[in-house]
Amino acid sequence: MFNWFRKSHQALSSDEDFYLLTWDSCRYDTFVAARTPHLSAIDKPRKAYTMATYTLPAHVAMFNGFLPHCFDAEPFYNRFVQQLWRISHRSVKIKPLVTFNLGTPNVVEGFRRRGYFTTGLAAMDWFRDAKILQQGFSAFEVTGSGARMQHAKLFKQLESRPKQACFAFINYGETHSPFKYEGMPAQEAVAQPDDRFSLARLFNQQGVKVKDWNFDEKHFRMQVAAAEFLDTVTGDLVAFIRKRGRPTTVILCGDHGECFGEEGLFGHAIYHEKVMEVPLMIFRLNAPPHEPPQAAK
Repeated sequence: MFNWFRKSHQALSSDEDFYLLTWDSCRYDTFVAARTPHLSAIDKPRKAYTMATYTLPAHVAMFNGFLPHCFDAEPFYNRFVQQLWRISHRSVKIKPLVTFNLGTPNVVEGFRRRGYFTTGLAAMDWFRDAKILQQGFSAFEVTGSGARMQHAKLFKQLESRPKQACFAFINYGETHSPFKYEGMPAQEAVAQPDDRFSLARLFNQQGVKVKDWNFDEKHFRMQVAAAEFLDTVTGDLVAFIRKRGRPTTVILCGDHGECFGEEGLFGHAIYHEKVMEVPLMIFRLNAPPHEPPQAAK
């Protein structure tokens, strides 16, 4: 059995794979409303609060050790109970599962220095335009949306490295506007002229709260449908991980949420509760669940 709480409190190069999966723009209530039989068979999502309102800073935070935060007293979900990973800069009562030396640029680079194959596949343009989001990766590709295509690329990479530990990151774009996914009904795939999630509407909205507003049920349901699609393809990823056979910790979350007309607001990059509320799941495959935290000696 893998001893999570050995004296060094480290995941060494031969011990554990880590997968970080972000469903871009997926808000918590969308995830809960979606039918997710593959993920529900593993665990339930927690309501978490993102560190930022849009893709760039949210991922910078995650790559530096700060996942979305839950207020329940649960290890890894609540970093004050126990953090999953962090770059060491001060002593803590409960050591994180994985720590990296002071001066390590980010978590990804920390794993790379341990001999991990660090690979990233991202849908959103921020990963192309902001090079900070590619730091530490042995391989990185901005793919655009297409979860099955992203998985095919990842599987090919890892099948050629059956015994090498990996840190794998995937940013999925299906839950980001315009909420398109493979196999969606044709009538929904065509944007309407008055589509409130067109780029023109997103970048020219007033950003002002109003008293009289209507919830955009249409686009909420489109995001729900996209989440259901991602559950299906995540089932394929879980099957691949199980076949690979290595102990693996999976972190799945939204990087931020989305407003669907609440108080007259649409989109994200604004501080609103529906932008801040995201789903978070942390689970382990091919090994026993995480043990309770222990105080550092």
